[in-house]
Amino acid sequence: MCAQCSWKSRWLFHRTIEGCGGCVGLHLVFKSGIWTHLKADLAHGRIDALPIMGRTPERESLYDFSMPYLTLQGAAFIRKGSASDISTANLNTKEIVVMKGDNAEEYARRHHLSPYIFTYNTLQEAFLRLAEGQHDVLLVQQVTGLNVIRELGINNIETLNLSLPNFQQDYCFAVQKGNASLLTKFNEGLSIVIANDSYKTIQSKWFGPDILGRTTSREALENFVLYLIILILILVGIWIYTLRRQIRKRTKRLKREVQDHRQTLFLLERQKNHLLQSEQQVRLLLNSTAEGIYGIDLKGNCTFINQSALKLLGFISPDEVLGQNMHLLMHHTHNDGSNYSIETCKIHEAIQQSKGTFVEGEMFWRSDGTSFLSEYYAYPVIKSGQITGSVISFRDITRRHMAQQELMNLKNDLELKVAERTAELEEKIESLNKNQRAMLFLVGDLNAISAELKEERKKLELSNHELEAFTYSVSHDLRAPLRAINGYAEFLIHDYAPLLDDEGKRFIHVIRSNTLKMEQLITDLLRLSRVFKTNLTLMPVDMGEMARSIFIGLTDSIHQKSYKFVLHPLPKVLCDGGLIKQVWQNLIGNAIKYSAKSPVKEIEIGAEERESDLLFFVKDKGAGFNSAYKKKLFGVFQRLHRDDEFEGTGVGLATVQRIIRRHGGQVWAEGEVGQGATFYFTLPKQ
Repeated sequence: MCAQCSWKSRWLFHRTIEGCGGCVGLHLVFKSGIWTHLKADLAHGRIDALPIMGRTPERESLYDFSMPYLTLQGAAFIRKGSASDISTANLNTKEIVVMKGDNAEEYARRHHLSPYIFTYNTLQEAFLRLAEGQHDVLLVQQVTGLNVIRELGINNIETLNLSLPNFQQDYCFAVQKGNASLLTKFNEGLSIVIANDSYKTIQSKWFGPDILGRTTSREALENFVLYLIILILILVGIWIYTLRRQIRKRTKRLKREVQDHRQTLFLLERQKNHLLQSEQQVRLLLNSTAEGIYGIDLKGNCTFINQSALKLLGFISPDEVLGQNMHLLMHHTHNDGSNYSIETCKIHEAIQQSKGTFVEGEMFWRSDGTSFLSEYYAYPVIKSGQITGSVISFRDITRRHMAQQELMNLKNDLELKVAERTAELEEKIESLNKNQRAMLFLVGDLNAISAELKEERKKLELSNHELEAFTYSVSHDLRAPLRAINGYAEFLIHDYAPLLDDEGKRFIHVIRSNTLKMEQLITDLLRLSRVFKTNLTLMPVDMGEMARSIFIGLTDSIHQKSYKFVLHPLPKVLCDGGLIKQVWQNLIGNAIKYSAKSPVKEIEIGAEERESDLLFFVKDKGAGFNSAYKKKLFGVFQRLHRDDEFEGTGVGLATVQRIIRRHGGQVWAEGEVGQGATFYFTLPKQ
């Protein structure tokens, strides 16, 4: 009780009309009304301060706050058993309930926690709605929420371990915006109370001792009148409070009903959207199938039809069909042209007998009077135990029927041909039976011949080995005397040239030329013999670079200018580089040699990738050869030109053939006399 004006303190500060100095120009008086009205009174200056208000960013723009004297942590409350369905990630899809005007509402809307935020006038009402399952999450200070749960006796609500940043509440004294002096007094008082335990001293100083002295009759009368006035005011206040309480209860009930209606409207709207989506999906599915689908009622009138059915029946819009009798529209006539009554229609029987049916081969009629063979399924539609119509799905089987007819004709023709072929085979079998003994004797003869061939093959292999050894020995033994002959001939030219006449000199040149030719022949034979003796060393070889370097090595700068050398891109090949180099040297050297006397000196080298191998070719426009003798080209000592025309030993192409065959490839040539020649060879890809 204030020592100056005798007003008891309740809830909030009110301006003193007469300027009481004992309580710093302020009265603590009772003021009924909801929390929103109190905040409005403070904002409009009708009261000086509110002792209990949570500080939020929204309220700091309207009021000034003292230092906090109490901090409460916020919490999220849920129904027990629903913790696994709620997290920070999916909170924006949940329904959040808060008390209207509470800092939790401002926090939820400030951070946009969810688009579904519902408010109630009291926490008790909010907790009851959460317990009934109307919402998902309730936000409030943890201590306050636990007290309300104990007060209401609710046992199916628990706190959720949910990380909500800065969800806490500082409680302060709130004053009108700009009232710095009052705010300073609150901060000073709170600082003193917090700094030392002087609350009782401050209370005694400002509220005075609680001792009553003796009073006179006048003072007693004045006190009586004063107490009577106070009593009347209290009764009026109680009456007003009761009326406002009833108004609040009725307002709460009306708001609850409005909220229920809103929730019901929300659920209805959601169900409506679901139904629209389901209907759109059903229509999409119906129009996406290739089969024609339509529905009829008990009278046979069309209730729905998809786009495929409209297309098959020759209609454009569903309006042309809806409400029409489908039997009279497209199922009125048999295949033979006779009338098809609705009583005998299988679709009508499906409705009458309440069972599905499948029919194949009946005629459906289009809007232009043409028809097609169809197969269809008809199933009754049953709703609440009653048949309300039927759904028919159909397709055009005209092409299938024609294909089946063709297959039947082919089958008959095939059976006839099989019978004829069987008779022929029986005759052949009879003939084979007669010749069976002759075949047995022939097999015996073949076995004997095979044994003789194997023996001859062994002898041939032995002869080849002996021939190779002989060739190698003869080649080495011949080189020494040839070099001696060439050397002595060279001595005669240099030392005795003045003693020889022109004919003698010519003889010596012939001797040297033949020794050189013999030397080259021995070299070629040695190369030929080494082809099958050496082991293949496989490595990646750049065929294009090898062909280019060999052409440059075989010609000088003058000849290179006189030849047109065309080298197409060549792939790399896994092969023996040394042996393949001999192949390119022989083929490119022959192209240069046989093009030397031709007016068109052109050499073209290219390649082609085939399914299992690589094809290479060397093409020239030189002397060519007679294609009738092309099989002799690759034989040893086989030449198609005279020595006075083109020099050669007749061993080079035989060497090429052996090298290519060792690599698993083939070599051949094409040409015409005077038109040039093309030599081909293949190498496996792997």
